[in-house]
Amino acid sequence: MPYSRLSEIDLARAMNVAAGPALEAEMRGYNAGFGPWSYKPIRESTADLVAAASPLLGPPPSVDWPHIAQQILSACNRGQKQIEANIKVSKILFDMARDCGWLAVHETMGHLSVGFGEYVRYWCDIVLADANGPFIPFFDHRRGRGLTNPDVMRIVFSMQHIGVRERNPDLSNARLAIIRFPAAGLDRSISLHFHDESDLLTYEDLDTRVRDVYATWAKVCDERAAEKKHSAGGRDFVLAKRTGP
Repeated sequence: MPYSRLSEIDLARAMNVAAGPALEAEMRGYNAGFGPWSYKPIRESTADLVAAASPLLGPPPSVDWPHIAQQILSACNRGQKQIEANIKVSKILFDMARDCGWLAVHETMGHLSVGFGEYVRYWCDIVLADANGPFIPFFDHRRGRGLTNPDVMRIVFSMQHIGVRERNPDLSNARLAIIRFPAAGLDRSISLHFHDESDLLTYEDLDTRVRDVYATWAKVCDERAAEKKHSAGGRDFVLAKRTGP
């Protein structure tokens, strides 16, 4: 049966679990739903939030926060919680980009094919730069169950290295970064995690892990479908007994 695609963060977390019983247990506990709302509005406005320049057109016209806030508000269609979360995270990124003096530029990077016809994007089409040079960011907007495990971060950095640095000579020396946002409360700080140039995983290793995850996920989805069908059949049988002649 068809199965839903895992988000990049959930995939990386699952890839860190050994194939076999442990991975099966992990995927049986996985909820395929993406929740009642998402951070899609902020993802669609990231270029404006960091004032990304176009290689052809140069720096964009200055856009103030109220304008971007209204843009994000208009894109939120899943209720007040989505609005509050997207606005909060967006304002933090807007302020941080300017306070840190980041430079940003659009750079089309595509996606990385991996596994059984799957693809990943542990980056956006933006390159940032600070006083130490350019870096490739992956924005982890989640306030819970995000990227905190060093081994999971290593998977993300490995994907960034192969998907961006190895395929883009101009970015071969760019640093790899994960940008995390505060979990809750009044904290307005962003956490930047840069790869420390320790060993990365090979494409073959990553490909095998992705295949293992999706093969296991497909098995779990088939089991759930069979259980649902069995349960529905049982109810139909009981209903037939009650309403039959």
